[in-house]
Amino acid sequence: PAAPRVGDCLSPARLRRRLAELHDWYRDEFPSGEDVPDAGACADVFAAFAGRVEIVGAEHLHRLLRTGTVVFEGAQGVLLDEWHGFHPYTTWSTTTFANAETLLAEAGEAAGSATRLGVLRAYATRHGPGPFVTEDPALTADLPDPHNAEGRWQGAFRVGHLDAVALRYALDVTGGVDGLAVTHLDVAGARPDLRVCLAYENDGERVERLETGPPNLDRQAALTRRLLRAGPVYAPLGRAEETIEDVLRAPVVLRSYGPTATGKRAGHLRTAIDASPRRHQDRAERRRSPGGGRCDSPSAPCRPSRPSPRPSPS
Repeated sequence: PAAPRVGDCLSPARLRRRLAELHDWYRDEFPSGEDVPDAGACADVFAAFAGRVEIVGAEHLHRLLRTGTVVFEGAQGVLLDEWHGFHPYTTWSTTTFANAETLLAEAGEAAGSATRLGVLRAYATRHGPGPFVTEDPALTADLPDPHNAEGRWQGAFRVGHLDAVALRYALDVTGGVDGLAVTHLDVAGARPDLRVCLAYENDGERVERLETGPPNLDRQAALTRRLLRAGPVYAPLGRAEETIEDVLRAPVVLRSYGPTATGKRAGHLRTAIDASPRRHQDRAERRRSPGGGRCDSPSAPCRPSRPSPRPSPS
């Protein structure tokens, strides 16, 4: 049976017909007595939803684009994308720029006409189970989030250190960004113990970048298994916004130092090409010890890294 769509809310008869077909299908699929909601009760819920939102047609976006700036916001983070996330710990929808780009194309906008912003915190979080290489139970205890409590479906809210490897992967699967918006910089500024993960140690190999590819859930599941065995290679975080620019080679154009509008700072929007590689290299050199090094704990001094073979990111 065809699943109900938002547009069906505008036709009560069609909505009830589709819900009845779906009800009968579930009843046949689960004859052992699974609780299948009544179609009429479901229709009432859909009607209540329709009464609280504005259901629009295909021309609506085109009209908005003529009158001002339109902002598209992803429903979930890129690492939860159904095809590029760490299967099976994902959401069953596309969370990259793809949906917004499709809508813009349908509205007649030229490809590449939109500004692409990547939004991230100054430290890492994950809501629910799944790979989290930089998870730190101490940070989870110290940095609770009032808007992301543990829930029946989501699971626990987990906190860890900034993960440059995972962030590079997110940028790669989205095709890159024009700029980054970094939040929770006020938290990072008050936590000198925060670190950044520059690479993973996995089965004796050092991994700095994860391989991307066309949609393949078997490959994504294999990647998940690798990440569950991986360990972080840390360095001090330093100034979060500068470190993020250094490790991701993308400019930070929006900064957030608190939950209200007064804590927001906007910079000049540049493309990633405009960000000088020399500037990033100079910053990276200043953050390293004289011999180059790695830091495996917030209190440990940096020490020269042992040479290790550069892995094939597979």
